Amino acid sequence: MPRPASALVLGLVFAARVAAAEEAAEEADEVRVRGAAGNFASRATIEDSPRTVTDAASLVEPLPGVHVRRLGADDSFATLSIRGSTSTQVAVYLAGVPLSGGADPTLDLATLPLWPGARATVHRTFAPAALGRGSLGGTLVLDAPSARAPEETEVWAAAGAFGSRRLRLGNVARGPGGVRVATGLSASRSDDDFSYLDAGATDAAGRDVLRARENAGHAAAAGLASIALPLHFDGGDGAVTLTTLAQARRQRIPGPASRLTPGQELASTRLVQALELTLPRGLGARAWGRREGLALRDDPRYGPLFGPRRTDDAIVAAGGSVGWRGRPFEGARTEVRIDGSAERFAPGAWVDGVAPPAARRTNTGVALDASALVFDRVTVSASGRGDLWFDAADGTLSTTELRPTGHAGIEVPVGPISLASHAGWVTRPASFVERYGNRGAFLPSPNLRPESAFTADAGATFARRVGRLRVRAEAAGFATWAEDLITLQYAGAQRLARAVNVGEARLLGVESEVRASAYGLDMRVSYTGLASRNESRCNAGGCPPLSGRPSHDFVADLAYERGPVRVRYGVDYVSGITADASGAIEVPARLLHDASVRVAVPAVRGLTLTLDVRNLFDLRAAEYAAFFGGTNREPIGDLYDYPLPGRRLLLSVRWSSTQGALPPAPRSQP
Repeated sequence: MPRPASALVLGLVFAARVAAAEEAAEEADEVRVRGAAGNFASRATIEDSPRTVTDAASLVEPLPGVHVRRLGADDSFATLSIRGSTSTQVAVYLAGVPLSGGADPTLDLATLPLWPGARATVHRTFAPAALGRGSLGGTLVLDAPSARAPEETEVWAAAGAFGSRRLRLGNVARGPGGVRVATGLSASRSDDDFSYLDAGATDAAGRDVLRARENAGHAAAAGLASIALPLHFDGGDGAVTLTTLAQARRQRIPGPASRLTPGQELASTRLVQALELTLPRGLGARAWGRREGLALRDDPRYGPLFGPRRTDDAIVAAGGSVGWRGRPFEGARTEVRIDGSAERFAPGAWVDGVAPPAARRTNTGVALDASALVFDRVTVSASGRGDLWFDAADGTLSTTELRPTGHAGIEVPVGPISLASHAGWVTRPASFVERYGNRGAFLPSPNLRPESAFTADAGATFARRVGRLRVRAEAAGFATWAEDLITLQYAGAQRLARAVNVGEARLLGVESEVRASAYGLDMRVSYTGLASRNESRCNAGGCPPLSGRPSHDFVADLAYERGPVRVRYGVDYVSGITADASGAIEVPARLLHDASVRVAVPAVRGLTLTLDVRNLFDLRAAEYAAFFGGTNREPIGDLYDYPLPGRRLLLSVRWSSTQGALPPAPRSQP
């Protein structure tokens, strides 16, 4: 028998937050998408984005190779997939601090704060080894506000549909003795009670019946500060930087459209601190700590819940690293780093449910990143790590794993074109819930092997400026062969889940991006195509695709600016997402349109007003393939039974005042 609705929702939230779910800039005036000897990476900033950025998900959503899966409106639960990975296979870093780990392998992008000047870097599959223990599917890095940026104060505020209210404040200032301080504050709230098609209530005449999505709102606030103190030594200068993030969030949980949960909500807190020391001669060190609190609540008035009514859990992690970065000879760069971390999941009081076991993980790693220029034009690179981790939980067997990872790359410039290719091995250890269960919905599987994959990619970038025309383009292809994939299998009358290694999967894909501007026009187009095979479920009819991954993901924006006015039109097309492991149910393709108008207020320097209209033509429903043949008219969504909103408006105002530039500061360690 399937589990009740409330238990399914609890499993979704708990597994996504605490366990396995299934699933700088090189130029000041633009984001640079680059193929280099080290890896393919994309950068995005709030200021450079052609669209109004409302959350971390919308900041990275237009990038090639990236797919954001949303379970509702902006600020609802959202996860990240890179090159067809599951969300558990993506590592997330903020100011050098890992936000994902054994206790929370899937990070909800809605919980990530934003502030003026925020910058995101997406490493597609491969990431620098010195950054930290790698991942199977790529890495998202969010940079804190830089205390070395020009002195500036910025305010951004917005209001819009579904009770949405948003605020971002930022300031960079210079104090006595060369001290530099950057601060950021962000806050948002919404009720998110949008209307969607209620397929089960369609009347006799076949007319659509709409229903308001309830219990989907949120309220969140976050503050961040970065203080940089200059240091002076006989051998050169250095700096010490302290970064602190504190945030709180209350997210209501609406559940899927067919199994509403009107009384559930999740409260979360996060405190992050990072201390970075930069010394002369390329030496540096970093120490960090992180604590997260998770509290689930359910209102008993809305019916029985087969699972906990209240939970209070905590995740505590700390780590540090020391390293050296320098040029051992002309044309070469090298970084060596030793790092270590410890993480603990501490369940608190569970009401009407059995708490999962407390679990802990320690990790020690050695990293090397090196690149060299050969034949005066060709750049070769190598990156490798060795990681030793130890997992243990109360009342279960402990596990020790030693895994090397690494990749190599080459970049060859040919006129305005740069050719690049990379290949290597990546891995991901099992999460705590996958390995130790939670005594309620997930059975323990302590002998799980880490997932691993071999990935190779190749591509080219092109950049050219002719008069007023500027063009930058990138195209790349990739292939991944994954082994020992960790998936959940359900068994028994209670349909309890157990994580198992199920064998092999194959992913082939292409990703491309074109950016062009001239005479006030600005065009940006991004496309990702993916073909996957779940070779653990092959039969006479072939191998089904991996579920939840779009075959085609296309994003385009065209803007025109004249004087103080800028108008933009954009489209988003997604198709080929399957909703089940057998590949029989395909989520229908959707084509969404949006537009915006931005006006610089002539009377107030630095003040702009922007009106955004999303889902311009109010698309809410499409035809789904039915389980037993035929079609059903259902709400659109990234995940079956989780509708996305229709048309929505957002009015925002931004004011920025740049007061001057700061002198260069010592480059920080990653």
